Amino acid sequence: MTTVLTFGLLALGLFLTLPMFIVLIGTSFIVFWLTTSIPLSILPQRVFAGLESFPLLAIPFFIFAANIMGRGGLSTRLVAFVQTIVGHLPGGLGITVVLTCVLFGSITGSSASTIVAVGGILYPALIAAGYSERFSLGLLTSSALIGMIIPPSNAMIVFGSIANVSIGALFMSGIGAGLVFATVYSVYCMAWATWAGVPRRPRASLAEIFAAARNVVWGLGMPLIILGGIYGGVFTATEAAAVAVGYAAFVCIVIYRQLDLSGLWEVAVDSALASARILIMVAAASLFSWLLTVTGTTQKIVAPLTAVQDSPEQTMLLVNMVTLICGMFVDVFSSLLILVPILLGPVMASGVSGVQFGIVLSVNVDIGNITPPFGLNLFVASGAFDKPYLTIVRSVLPWLCLSLLCLAVITYVPGISLWLPRQLYPGIN
Repeated sequence: MTTVLTFGLLALGLFLTLPMFIVLIGTSFIVFWLTTSIPLSILPQRVFAGLESFPLLAIPFFIFAANIMGRGGLSTRLVAFVQTIVGHLPGGLGITVVLTCVLFGSITGSSASTIVAVGGILYPALIAAGYSERFSLGLLTSSALIGMIIPPSNAMIVFGSIANVSIGALFMSGIGAGLVFATVYSVYCMAWATWAGVPRRPRASLAEIFAAARNVVWGLGMPLIILGGIYGGVFTATEAAAVAVGYAAFVCIVIYRQLDLSGLWEVAVDSALASARILIMVAAASLFSWLLTVTGTTQKIVAPLTAVQDSPEQTMLLVNMVTLICGMFVDVFSSLLILVPILLGPVMASGVSGVQFGIVLSVNVDIGNITPPFGLNLFVASGAFDKPYLTIVRSVLPWLCLSLLCLAVITYVPGISLWLPRQLYPGIN
């Protein structure tokens, strides 16, 4: 069975270079057909069963809301606001990129969309300000990772729906983890700009700061409504996503007036296609995860973790290694749907909380977005900036090292990401 499974993945994925959802579904059908007596008619049912989750409904809503705000002029306003605050510091424009990705991520929950929205504005500005092409490409591609760590995070929604862990608690843990990334990246920007002799901008006046804040205040209201509604008990994360769509449409059509009804329809179509690409991966990975379980492959994979489950530190080290390797080849949602059912039991048995496991795994799979050879953000950045793939890879290598440092901090200093969830959700260890 293992031979058939391996051959199916290699033949469909590496040799035929088929889309990942076809690789997972095709491999599952081949394995069940050749090695088991399970009726193949059950498999389509398992594919659709992977989508029968109320929390997953939040993903298309958040994508729709993010695209509305992106097309409605929010990106430009966010950049202008952040630059008035930190633009005068050493590496101020680089720090502007990082903090804009934090703010934009708190609206989009996606890293790929952050590259396109923020990079289109700030890449030319970075080059014009004296930053090197390599530094600018690496900064924009890597800072976009924060978009999937800062709440609302689509990765955390998927994890919470699989592991039955509070999505609200996961969102709160993402704030601490996102601030770790923002701090480390910002310090590196300051150090690099000082070393490279990049000129500093003049400090913005109070009038300029207030004017920029006034322009962006409606956009910043979205994360306040989302998080305030969730933690105030007004609505669930899924309902919050639907509210976000209505709020985003109101702001961009009525307040900013940079989107009309025909533009809203175009955004809806784009969002539907983006949602379909994600959800078909969720369905395919769900079938593949079921394959690993019913064929006993899961037990073989977790054996090394079971051997060290008395040591949370060693368990999380193995989790990081397995997930980072998986992230080199498999996208975020496939990684989560395949690995969470496999790793959840041994990790919980070692004494690690579900929230801590969730934030560590979410950060891991997000780092996979900038990890060669198949990191999604590498290809997105290559297309967005019209640069060769290898140029993007070389640019992100220093940032990949910084990301691994952040991962180590989040893994082994859990209080950073768990402090906020513990204040709001008593009982989290």
